[in-house]
Amino acid sequence: METVYDIVIIGSGLGGLECATILSKHGYRVCVLEKNPKLGGTLHGFKRYGCEFGTGMHYIGSLDEGQVTHTLFKYLGILDKINIKKMDATGFDQFSIGGKEYKYAMGKEAFIELLSSYFPYESAEIAQYFREIETAAKQVDVYNLRPLKDFDIRTNHALNTSAFEKIRSITHNRQLQNVMGALNFVHAGEKEKTPFYTHALINKYYIDSAYKLVDGSYQIATSLAENINNAGGDVFKSQKVSEFISENGKITAVKTEQGKTVYGKQFISNIHPSLTIRMLDNSLLRKPYRMRITNLENTISAFTLHLKLKDNSFPYLNYNYHYFKKDDAWYPSYYSEKNWPEFYYLFVPAKSDSDSYANCISIHTYMKFAEVEKWKDLPIRKRGDDYEDWKASKAEKLIQLVSEKFPELRGNIEAYNVSTPLSLRDYIGTPDGGMYGISMDYKNPMRTYVAPRTKIPNLFFTGQNVSLHGMLGVSMSSLITCGEFLGINNLIKDINEK
Repeated sequence: METVYDIVIIGSGLGGLECATILSKHGYRVCVLEKNPKLGGTLHGFKRYGCEFGTGMHYIGSLDEGQVTHTLFKYLGILDKINIKKMDATGFDQFSIGGKEYKYAMGKEAFIELLSSYFPYESAEIAQYFREIETAAKQVDVYNLRPLKDFDIRTNHALNTSAFEKIRSITHNRQLQNVMGALNFVHAGEKEKTPFYTHALINKYYIDSAYKLVDGSYQIATSLAENINNAGGDVFKSQKVSEFISENGKITAVKTEQGKTVYGKQFISNIHPSLTIRMLDNSLLRKPYRMRITNLENTISAFTLHLKLKDNSFPYLNYNYHYFKKDDAWYPSYYSEKNWPEFYYLFVPAKSDSDSYANCISIHTYMKFAEVEKWKDLPIRKRGDDYEDWKASKAEKLIQLVSEKFPELRGNIEAYNVSTPLSLRDYIGTPDGGMYGISMDYKNPMRTYVAPRTKIPNLFFTGQNVSLHGMLGVSMSSLITCGEFLGINNLIKDINEK
């Protein structure tokens, strides 16, 4: 007799695994289906040249005791299972903007004091900026693990306000505007679209405290999966869902490309909403809803170099480094396909075997999907010599730019691996390789908002497309989605009591 799960979750990204863990803790029998041989979505990494490279989750914020991630990880039962390293409190993120160097210090007072040392005549404006991001964060109950009151997206000021325009209203100093917007890459922030809500929550999240995951973020995925299994749930890898089976307007099962049929009472999709909708019978959703979801614009993609360096040739950096060639840190002002690359984000993984040198590093920069469009229909690893030559040419340009700041890089590269927008599309499952899923737009937040509850009674969404990008946003979306089953305020009370 076929097993009928209480909850079937499609996709084992952070959102899917967190939902599965929470619902398992509350007695639901859960099944998670993952298309790849490894769990975790952007939590997982890959091994090359003796290095473990991450694919997306590079550092996490608000992990000090009493802060939101610490409280949530403790509730999920993984706080004691992961190996973490606090980043440089005097400058966890460092920036070069138009040839000038800046740092973000950890903690409110230190952050304001350090920025004020760069801009001594703007100290009042810097203090006002922090008050503004604090206010925006305090207004989001789930971010603060408070019982939720009525939340109307149409009246939320931070969601309906431009991040760029808000900062510009605080200070007329253009360079300070750039420094305040310099973390844009961690959420693909755009000058013309990004809400102050997104900017404020993410900047506050990291300024509170910032940590690297020693030996990679995959440990989060494996720890969550272990807890799911221990609670009686099942997690299946290499099972790519290809079809939803429905009856009388509700989902009854999913089929995978590998021939497995999994039955359930309720279903949660952790994959991109537009990809979910493509697998549904057209009769289940009204055309306007279907068209709105499938036509939503996604964030820009990325080109990434994963480098294996000679032993003891590159220092370990306990911070992230963001380089802007122009005197402008707001995308797309500094982005030009003709002059690419004009920006990079350098990340040095924390390893348990060395605190002095980094033999493996990753360098990321923006890239539009249009640049790889002509190879999009060719199979993985069979895209031809012209694709490989193109990747090598782009890699050389990026290495050249990074070597201007870090000359020790040149001559010490033993090997490298390239990730393109096609890699993100193929392995992470985002249309057009978008780094962070759907792009939010302050001018019309209702249009870009994806609710956890779909128009099908037993199908729900979770993940970065529901609330916000990154560890913070996905965790918030997991709580909101699970709240559809448990009652969100009951769940928050349970979290705070553990």
